[in-house]
Amino acid sequence: MNHQQEASPVAAVQLSSGKFITSSINVSLLEARTLAWRTRIISLLDSRSHPGPFVVVDIKKGLEDGLSISVSPLTRIHNETSLPIEIRFQRSKQKRDEFASVPLKPGGSIDDSVAAFNAISLSGDMKKALTSLAVGNFSLSFRPESFETLFEGEKSLGSEWSEELEGGKAVRLTGIFDKLSYGVKKALSIESVKVSLTTTYCSVTSESQCVGKVHFLIHSIRREVSIIRPDASSDVLEKQKACIALREQKEIFLLPTVQVSNFLSSEAAILLTETDQNTSMERHSIGKHATIQSGKTIDFYVNPDMIYFRVTLTTSQASCKPVNSGQWVKKLQKQKNDAQCLDVDLDFSGGKYCASLRLSLGKRGILEAAVFTSYILKNDSDCTLFFFPPDQKPLSREDMEKLDHIVPPEFGLYLPPKTEGSWFLRSRKVGVILADGHGATEAVLDLDALSGLTEISLGTKDESGFRYVTRFGLSVRSISSKMLVPSRIVTFVPRHLVINESEETINIRQHYFQDDSVGIITIKSKQRAALRLQEETIQKKELHLFENFIKKHGSDSANSLIFIQFRLNKANWSWSGPLCITSIGCFFIKFRKQSGEAGRGAIEFASVNVTEEGSTLAVHFQKPPNTPPPYRIENFLHSASLTYYQKDSSEIEVLGPGSGADYAWDDMTLPHKLVVIVDGMIPLREVSLDKVRPWKPLFKATQHRSIASHLMMKKKAKDHKTADKELSRIPMVKVGYEVYADGLTRVIRICEVSESLKGDSAFQSRSKIQFRVTHLGVHLLEKVKQNAEEKTVVSYSPILVARLENVGLHSMFTDQQKFNQLCIEALNVDHKWAGAPFAAMLRQHQSSSSDANGCLFKCVFILVSSGSSVTQVKHSSIVLQPVNLNLDEETLMRVVAFWRSSLSTNTQSSQYYFDHFEIHPIKITANFVPGSSYSSYNSAQETLRSLLHSVVKVPHIKNMVVELNGVLVTHALITVRELLLRCVKHYSWYAMRAIYIAKGSPLLPPAFASMFDDFSSSSLDAFFDPSRGLVNVPGLTVGTFKLLSKLIDNKGLSGTRRYFGDLGKTLRTAGSNVVFVALTEISDSVLRGAEMKGVDGLVSGFHHGILKLAMEPSVIGTALMEGGPDRTIKLDRNPGIDELYIEGYLQAMLDTMYRQEYLRVKVIDDQVFLKNLPPSNSLIDEMIDRVKDFLESRGLLKGDPSSSRPRRRLHGDKEWKIGPTVLTLCEHLFVSFAIRILKQHATKAITSLRPKKEEAEAETSDSGSNTAMVPVVSDNKKKKMKFMWKAGIGNFVASGIVAYIDGRLCRQIPNPIARRIVSGFLLSFLDKSSEQ
Repeated sequence: MNHQQEASPVAAVQLSSGKFITSSINVSLLEARTLAWRTRIISLLDSRSHPGPFVVVDIKKGLEDGLSISVSPLTRIHNETSLPIEIRFQRSKQKRDEFASVPLKPGGSIDDSVAAFNAISLSGDMKKALTSLAVGNFSLSFRPESFETLFEGEKSLGSEWSEELEGGKAVRLTGIFDKLSYGVKKALSIESVKVSLTTTYCSVTSESQCVGKVHFLIHSIRREVSIIRPDASSDVLEKQKACIALREQKEIFLLPTVQVSNFLSSEAAILLTETDQNTSMERHSIGKHATIQSGKTIDFYVNPDMIYFRVTLTTSQASCKPVNSGQWVKKLQKQKNDAQCLDVDLDFSGGKYCASLRLSLGKRGILEAAVFTSYILKNDSDCTLFFFPPDQKPLSREDMEKLDHIVPPEFGLYLPPKTEGSWFLRSRKVGVILADGHGATEAVLDLDALSGLTEISLGTKDESGFRYVTRFGLSVRSISSKMLVPSRIVTFVPRHLVINESEETINIRQHYFQDDSVGIITIKSKQRAALRLQEETIQKKELHLFENFIKKHGSDSANSLIFIQFRLNKANWSWSGPLCITSIGCFFIKFRKQSGEAGRGAIEFASVNVTEEGSTLAVHFQKPPNTPPPYRIENFLHSASLTYYQKDSSEIEVLGPGSGADYAWDDMTLPHKLVVIVDGMIPLREVSLDKVRPWKPLFKATQHRSIASHLMMKKKAKDHKTADKELSRIPMVKVGYEVYADGLTRVIRICEVSESLKGDSAFQSRSKIQFRVTHLGVHLLEKVKQNAEEKTVVSYSPILVARLENVGLHSMFTDQQKFNQLCIEALNVDHKWAGAPFAAMLRQHQSSSSDANGCLFKCVFILVSSGSSVTQVKHSSIVLQPVNLNLDEETLMRVVAFWRSSLSTNTQSSQYYFDHFEIHPIKITANFVPGSSYSSYNSAQETLRSLLHSVVKVPHIKNMVVELNGVLVTHALITVRELLLRCVKHYSWYAMRAIYIAKGSPLLPPAFASMFDDFSSSSLDAFFDPSRGLVNVPGLTVGTFKLLSKLIDNKGLSGTRRYFGDLGKTLRTAGSNVVFVALTEISDSVLRGAEMKGVDGLVSGFHHGILKLAMEPSVIGTALMEGGPDRTIKLDRNPGIDELYIEGYLQAMLDTMYRQEYLRVKVIDDQVFLKNLPPSNSLIDEMIDRVKDFLESRGLLKGDPSSSRPRRRLHGDKEWKIGPTVLTLCEHLFVSFAIRILKQHATKAITSLRPKKEEAEAETSDSGSNTAMVPVVSDNKKKKMKFMWKAGIGNFVASGIVAYIDGRLCRQIPNPIARRIVSGFLLSFLDKSSEQ
């Protein structure tokens, strides 16, 4: 390149081959253009010149890459077949025996520049023939040199020349090529570029006889280029120079007519013929028959006018019914839109099972055919699986052994370990069992509903009768190939996999199984094994009231199937503590020697890293650990030893003065509390190792010394007197502990008070910062697609516009803390590209409960000053109000084009300690519109589209409420990068779960117990409406997360509490149910009392209502736990086809009359189920009566005589007996007599304790009331009436309290007669009879 200061930049183009070089072509680089010029070939030895080739130079200005220069020949011919080709060139209108031939290997090419250099050494007509290639006045023909690639070892076959092609003249193709090629031609045509397809054939001969034909497809690309003198190219005024002439640049591709790909899991024999006659697969089928291995592609050379397609499965020798291209053309003619592909069914064995054939045109116009099934089942586990249609019984082991485990496709699919097979049956529902076990339980899968990742469980029974469960993780992915085929691979892998990465052999067993002879798995070094879990029903621990209330929303934390134990394969080593294999993270386990040795040599540590690898939870065992230990204990006391153990554990460790030791929990299911004893004399102290805190005394000054427990006395050999003397030297209040972070290790130090902690630093305000932005806009732009030849300025068009309003940052820095708060009042993301289906992509959801003046997004971050290298965060909270999210596939494709891989290096992330970290739940009202594929997608866009359509299969979503659980993490020591990754995994799992629910999939993503257990003390994973939730204000415990954590009983449990569903709504519903049942029970009793005794019955009815609630607390418990009882009505006649009508009518009737939101009616066969009835017996009875009346009117119920039988017995039925009646009468008399005696004694005792002044006042008031004739209301009377009114209210409340005490007391008395006496005695004080 020549680039002088005063001249325009010029590029010189030359071609060289050996000792020859072409003349130079000077091209100006001032503008983009295309030009051509014929060169001269000059010898470097003698400077003689020869006619040279045309050289085409393209100068393009790219949008990003700057200026690009490409040099190409005027004519080029490619051999893209699998056969070696011999090409013959000759000048037009030349004798047929005057030609030049050139061999081309598969994948080779020749152009006019090569021909020009080769023509130098030739002479005569052969030289003229090669030179004509550069001039353009040529004709060519070709033939295969051999057919050894089609028939190995076959050398007796020959071929004749094809017909002459005049410069690749286009010939119109008919049939399937013409129908499918429209889309390809349209995509490849660019203004001056012309694309054409034609076909020709060569006759195949054997012993001078024609035995067949091989057909070829010829793809030609032509364009007009300008012939411009190279001398003018360096002139600045070359734009004014006109071109001399126009020449046609040609590129010719020799191709096979059909390419067939086999996407089945087994090999298949393919036969393509021109008729429906099943010809023999001999030599006359050259280029028409081949056996294709799985995943391979073979070229076929058949006549494209009419093709009959046959597929034969080699394993079963079953052939499909032939399908022809004429039927395909008819299908395409019926379609109104352009068809890019066509799918045809291939029926085997009379339609018992089938496969599919997809036809499409490839890049060069080749007819691509793919044989596939919709699903391929892959067994990547160590178990043998058998798949079968659900409407058939699975084959027995004896039947499969008779078939030599080659199961015909119509019976199912037999998959040994590490194999795969195509599912040929039409049914998309598949049953699967373990084929290598007895008493196997089956699982039914809906393949169309599968997406992404999920899990299933299969059970078997061994010879001893123990039942085992094997869990499998399922993943769905599309086939990776150049041709888009709607075939998906469903892979079955072990859900739980243990990988021994240590140098030792380990043993594994399931927790809660103490029999070492059953269920132990031995894994050698660097080996792996899948877990087979044994079923056992264990007694679950008693849960807290709040746990019982929301247990239907939570996961089963006491499930024995998810805990395992490790042991070193050595003598006298104990089992480690249980490990939850569904908790993701890195955990430490401890091994102890059972010989009773003391000291650090008797304990060894190992780390277990549980990672999610696809649909598998891999448990990596590492010993020694490659990460620092989670805890370290240091004893800085000079003369006292330290004894410590985990709470509720019996494993005790002793640490001498001035020493330290690493520590890990003995049992992760026990409370994460460390019990510390100093020389066995100071009372026990429970210390939390997870909470980082400054120095704190172990005990207060008011506490006294106590003797350690009897167990500790046995463990220690010291004398009590000696210990007292040693401890007397240390003041009790000066012994304390501190917990600080050293990297990822929490260190607890037992020491005396330090001098730095004796003085208290005063609170001093340092600075305060407030930053506010009223409006902020962010525009996302994309480059406008332009023609490369256009000389215009690069322009951009907007895709999305994000608008933020009232962005405020408030910060306050003090000596102790740094307070930061970020608040965004409003955020709107709007679509700006033409044709977007939604106006806005993201907006705040407007509801009646939302606060119009509140912030859409709020983040609070409070740092605590500390001298440690680990940054301590006292409080961190992120709140996002409910939003509306509108997505469509086209917008996602535009945005994903901006994706770039991370350029960050592997720098170490900062370490933080979070005392309180919470992300409130996210509530999204989502809409999603799928799109269609385009040929211009790049790799990132195609990857996203494959994920949306083939893997996850996101459906069309409209106004779906997506609930993403929030997270509360306490006492977390982690890096920021790891915390962000955990949160992303957490929310992506809930997002996938929402997509599964939107699709109606019966299987959900693989569940996990927690993602935060390994680095935090505890975490809460729950959902509540963020617009209704309480934001936790620092210093106040009013946050919703704080309230839920207080309600949950954390005693005896550490780790994650995980709940599904809206807990806020559940709590509100339960509270309203409890209030409703209390009010209805009391009101029913008051109404019944008023009906019987009038005004006096109101008070007694109130007392009886409270008494009933106290005597039957199960009524309130049922309302709290379930929201209402269920009832079942047995019908006398099956409604038959009227079942849905009866169910709908009853549901509508009860909804209209009673307005109960959760009431559900279900009619199944001859039973009517009423679920979630209101917690009121009277209301339930009324509903049951109305339902029965309707059923009786329809003749489904004859009437329930149970209500009349008790009345008949009361009126003297035949079943009445005198013995029980006399006994009951005696009991009544005895109870009445006992109550009267007790009441008399109690009245005398109360009267004797009454003051004399009150008696005199009472007598005066009684006498005054008897002699007064005219009522005069004096001031004293008014005061007395006011006092009587207050006394009446007090008596009313006291009566309720007495009634409640009576109910609670009588529940504890087992004898019914004694219970009646006590109850009658207490209630007698509530009677207001005239005698009293």
